[in-house]
Amino acid sequence: MEALQPAFDSDWLPIGILVLIAVEALVIVRYQRRHPDGPLGAPNVPRLLTFLGAGGSLVAAMLFHRRPDPAPELFALAMLAALVIHVWHIVVLFRR
Repeated sequence: MEALQPAFDSDWLPIGILVLIAVEALVIVRYQRRHPDGPLGAPNVPRLLTFLGAGGSLVAAMLFHRRPDPAPELFALAMLAALVIHVWHIVVLFRR
């Protein structure tokens, strides 16, 4: 476990997660547009982006919180974005 400590202490882990979320969104949107009758259903970009956006905002908040010189304003902004996007996601789900 100690060998993994440098990876957990660096910014590369949350940045990698944010990149992975962006790639995941692009792949799913592209797949849904090519296969509208597939197992993922018809393209629903707002539902997908609000779901992944809330998680991405939480990862961004983690990135701002764990910096050697923390940025409380950016952390608060990222947490507020996570809350707003999560509420937007719930609204999108109830409209279905």
